[in-house]
Amino acid sequence: MDASDPGARRSLRRAGWLAALAVSALVALAARRSALAPATSPAPATWSVPGPSAEASPALPPPPDPHALSLPSGAPPGLRCEQAQKVTEFLDTELAAPPIAPLPAELAEAWASLLDPHGLWSAAPDSPVRPELLGAAPSMLGSLADRRGGCEGAERVAAVWQPSQRRLLELYDAAFAEAQRRAPAVSAAELFRLAAEPLFEDDPVTRPATELSRELGRRLGAFAARFPDEVALLEQARARFFPTQLEQLRDIAILAALRAYVPLVDPHGDFAPADEEWALYAGDDTLDSGSPLWGDVARTPLGARITSDPAPPLQVDDVVLAIDDLTLPGASIDQIEQAARSAPAHATRTLRVLRQGESRLLTLRVFDAQVAEAEPLAVERIRYGGGDRVVLRVVIPDVADTLGEDLADVLERETPGTSALLLDLRGNGGGSLDAAVKALGSFLPGAKLFPLIHRGAVTEVLEAERAPRPYRGPVAALVDGDTASAAEMLAGALQAYGRGTLIGSRTFGKGCVQEYFDDVVDGGVLRMTTLQFVMPSGQPLQQIGLTPELPLALPPALERESQITRQPITFGGPDVRSPRTFVAPPWPRETGAASRCEDPVVCRAISRLAGTKSGAVGRGPAPADSAARGARPRAGTR
Repeated sequence: MDASDPGARRSLRRAGWLAALAVSALVALAARRSALAPATSPAPATWSVPGPSAEASPALPPPPDPHALSLPSGAPPGLRCEQAQKVTEFLDTELAAPPIAPLPAELAEAWASLLDPHGLWSAAPDSPVRPELLGAAPSMLGSLADRRGGCEGAERVAAVWQPSQRRLLELYDAAFAEAQRRAPAVSAAELFRLAAEPLFEDDPVTRPATELSRELGRRLGAFAARFPDEVALLEQARARFFPTQLEQLRDIAILAALRAYVPLVDPHGDFAPADEEWALYAGDDTLDSGSPLWGDVARTPLGARITSDPAPPLQVDDVVLAIDDLTLPGASIDQIEQAARSAPAHATRTLRVLRQGESRLLTLRVFDAQVAEAEPLAVERIRYGGGDRVVLRVVIPDVADTLGEDLADVLERETPGTSALLLDLRGNGGGSLDAAVKALGSFLPGAKLFPLIHRGAVTEVLEAERAPRPYRGPVAALVDGDTASAAEMLAGALQAYGRGTLIGSRTFGKGCVQEYFDDVVDGGVLRMTTLQFVMPSGQPLQQIGLTPELPLALPPALERESQITRQPITFGGPDVRSPRTFVAPPWPRETGAASRCEDPVVCRAISRLAGTKSGAVGRGPAPADSAARGARPRAGTR
């Protein structure tokens, strides 16, 4: 793959900031280095900005429907050694900056957390696997980082894990048989409690694996006695909770090691098997609009108990045992949530359900299951200056794929009769890079925007579209410490061209791009940071953020990009601003306070903006200065 040709990349989707939050949380589990090796400065770069080509570059494929996920198998996923090494080799060449290998102790801690979805295998306090992971981590790290050997570390773990699994399985089987014998004395209400009550712990796990194995046997045995025809469901649950084949255990360990390794070399990266691909999109409203079957569920030994917003005819507290052809007992929560999203739009889903008060299992069909439609952009018309001036406030909570079209529609429909526009980007964690660029066409039609940089070299310069009806009135952007990524693109381009004023507090500082690759290995999807982007002036954003011209006291951000561990070098770039001048009319000069705002902060912002003039941003450093700056590691980078 040619990194300099963005059209050649087989990317599924450029990601936003929210999807990386889960990754950041995972990285926080890893141990910090006790000492940092001194950073070395790469040679100064010479900027070469790609010009227009006579031959059109091949277009990136359209992003997939985030709901088009496969129905999982339910089995514990694994990966072969050569597949894992293929992923790490791809990381070595395609990461935006060269990776920094983690320490073995860091890998071991994250490995233990990701290996065990139940609190039964490595996370339990009596598990012999966890200490073995620490001993096997140096070898496993060499297999992943340097592609040395054949993953002997995972084989070592599997050799210790297998006898432990067999002992736990014996305890489970004994408790299962005893529960079957005693089950006639269990009431229907007690059986429902055993099936519906959560049993699994989040970290830190305190219940011994031996105790959990017996309790699983007791609960599933009671269910088997009441529903003897559910033999297949119970056999699948047993195989999922207690895999014992040596090769399967080795492959499970290899996959967990890879999933631990990727975020350690790329703070915003992750890898997921196809059966758990949903985990890559969880928490990002621009990629996952929710389950069409429920709002939330709690995983139980028998499946998933619905805790909120069931799709009719499902009810709250129903225990879902199967979705279509997938039984849920023993499946991970990621597989359960993916199963709920795996059907195409308007499909009919068949579910088997245990319902409180019912003596038999129910087979229910959810027809035309759909997630809620995306909310339109919220607008507010605010009068000020004696009431003859109107500011249109547009609240942009994230940078969804359709933001360009949505914002253009709002501007055309709502701006007539208004004096100025305020884009409220507070709390906007980003989203689609392409959508941000398209939205900027309404303010900077045809402008050169963001140089994309891979390891110090500019690979592409993004340009705004020429909107047929651009907005030409005064504009300002209200930002805060949670304004990040693609949202910083919107605000930063307005600032760099002097087209609009920034008001608020310093932004988050995420100037890197993630892409999703589904063709590195079969059966898995890789999210990785492939590029950094800089402002049109060449000013870097990564770990720095945007500083508004008009500061406004706002609640401090809980976290910033610069605080996330294992950040690469921050690159500057060339000044690519178009020579033409974009007219930036001043904000209406009025002394009267805003009449009334839904949010008092907005009224304060409008009062500060009165009479200000955009365009106080210089042309930025010369390309040579930008290159030298980008070559120096910044504070907090390694």
